Amino acid sequence: MDGEQLGDQIKTAMGCRIALSRHEASDPADGTRREWLTTTGAGDYAMGTTSLIASRRYHGMLIGATRAPIARRMLVSFIDEEIAVGDTRTNLGSRRWNDGSIDPDGYRSISGFALDGGIPTWTFELGAARIEKRVVMLRDVRAVAVIWTVVESALPVTLDARIFVEHRGHHQLDPDATWLPETTADTSARATARIVLPANPFAADATTLYVAAPGAAFAPAANWWRRHQLAEERARGYDSAGSSCHALTATFVLAPGETRALVVGLDRGLAEMPVDGIAIVERERVRERALLAKAGMLDAVPELQTLCLAADTFVVTRPRKDGSVGRSIIAGFPWFEDWGRDAMIALPGLLLQTGRADEAKLVIETFLEHLADGLLPNRFPDESTVPEYHSADAPLLAIAAAIDTWRASRDDAWLDRVLPALLSIVESFMRGTRHGIMVDTDGLVRAGEEGLQLTWMDAKIGDHVVTPRMGKPIELSALWLDALLSLREVLRARDRADERATLMRIEQLAATTHTAFSRYWNPDTQCFRDLLDGPAGDDNAIRPNQLFALASIHRPFDADWCARARGVLAARLSTPLAVRTLAAGTSGYRGRYEGDQRSRDLAYHNGTAWPFLAGLRLRAETLADPARGARLANLILSDLAGQFHDAGLGSIGEVADGDPPHESRGCPMQAWSVGCLLDALSTSLQRGFRS
Repeated sequence: MDGEQLGDQIKTAMGCRIALSRHEASDPADGTRREWLTTTGAGDYAMGTTSLIASRRYHGMLIGATRAPIARRMLVSFIDEEIAVGDTRTNLGSRRWNDGSIDPDGYRSISGFALDGGIPTWTFELGAARIEKRVVMLRDVRAVAVIWTVVESALPVTLDARIFVEHRGHHQLDPDATWLPETTADTSARATARIVLPANPFAADATTLYVAAPGAAFAPAANWWRRHQLAEERARGYDSAGSSCHALTATFVLAPGETRALVVGLDRGLAEMPVDGIAIVERERVRERALLAKAGMLDAVPELQTLCLAADTFVVTRPRKDGSVGRSIIAGFPWFEDWGRDAMIALPGLLLQTGRADEAKLVIETFLEHLADGLLPNRFPDESTVPEYHSADAPLLAIAAAIDTWRASRDDAWLDRVLPALLSIVESFMRGTRHGIMVDTDGLVRAGEEGLQLTWMDAKIGDHVVTPRMGKPIELSALWLDALLSLREVLRARDRADERATLMRIEQLAATTHTAFSRYWNPDTQCFRDLLDGPAGDDNAIRPNQLFALASIHRPFDADWCARARGVLAARLSTPLAVRTLAAGTSGYRGRYEGDQRSRDLAYHNGTAWPFLAGLRLRAETLADPARGARLANLILSDLAGQFHDAGLGSIGEVADGDPPHESRGCPMQAWSVGCLLDALSTSLQRGFRS
């Protein structure tokens, strides 16, 4: 297969191809704003900008999970190419320095970029020569492959691929590093090398990288490029100087139409693996097609196909306590770990709507193994092996996710294994657990402890909790009622004599909670109060947390109230692809999520818009009126077509500005943003109401 044929195969393989123009891909401003991501499924990732100018500390060709799926380290920051065609040499790498200059300036040679399925692909025009570059993460050996094809050239092309390394936690920067890599190369036909990155103050132990590049000649190096500028870090108020060490050059000579590959990874077995660039691309394409087939989306609209492939990037392996391989969900790339709350909200879309119920079971079991006092881990932090427990909603979301998984799989044996843990959550909430989390005598859930943020509205500045929400947040009571009624459904279906007393207790608890829900209605705002019985009384602010109740199949409210509330939320909170956290014009509203961390945290839940809430809103509309839900789904699909070409390409970011033009902000690829919209859109379209 020659270069043209490879390009044609990629372009026609599936509908979810996101193509950018020369300006969109290469401009130092626009191209650096557009980011791509590819992952191994073990927590490792590669990420960067379409202009190839690094702007974050997280941008690199191999960020490896040393305690998979977390404890991630920046290992390979750049693989720069210098191309020689005849007497003309062109450097395709790009660095921005502290004075704003860009040198080398390889971005000028980029004529286009495409995300083909999940494969980032650049086209470079070098006079009469045209070269394509692809980046593919491998899964069997946890490695990254860079694949070059000379699509057109009158002369052979010499390509020097320069591997730059760093060795630091991916949240850190080490601009003044003094260590040097130890590089050894095999000069035989196999063309393999080993790069040892030594322990240093930013990496507690050594890491060995394995390199394979058949047909290449190797030249070890040890030269630091010091203190390039990471513009996005600077804009966010963080330290922003990066340094990388040139460790190895692999030199290829490619004839016109020829493809070559370089693979760098963490597994020793890489040295024995056959490396064929065309085969690597074909295998990844087959894997992506299998994902779409499993999801029943081979003939779906391109937006749903794109969401399906984006969903896969967040699903990772995580070891279980018995040593077996479990599953988890990374909350967002690049900087989040696997968070309990995010995983349970995202799970129905990421795994159930994509036909991966067996993996959903593993995610739930993996998290339930860490249940403590009825609480699920809020997150597994990169810096520690000890999970954090300060999420009041995560365990209730776990019950919902587990019952959804049972509904999808009808695996009664699996339900037998997890049901005791789910019921123990109910008992812990009834007894009262950590941080003042408990079911009050009226059946509503109370939570709160000074200095802690227990709901998803969890911004905190030092000791200051921005939205403390101490009292009875509406979504906690809604999730509690949903958990009770879902468990009631399960226990009734099982109809076991030894569970009838439990069923009666669940029914009584649900009835008490349901009766109390009318207290949330606020006739003055024509929607529901955000919180009851707080230190300062009730909170009447118009916030989106009532969507957790409105989007539940067990809606606890009068239908007329629900209709009025949906209208208020549509008018006051909704943006094209997200929902604001506070109504514009309200005291404390902040419409732009920008500036340093303090400024961003003050806006995070005070006007910033969240895409995952748009999924809840679509679900609420579809439950109330499927035809109206379908119309909203079509609007969302239209907006997604544009969104996928911006910011986190082919994915959906964490947040957006509450004010127009609602620019995407925060983490550029977020699991619950993708999961909630994929779930709601699939449900709406599966009902056959797409106009």
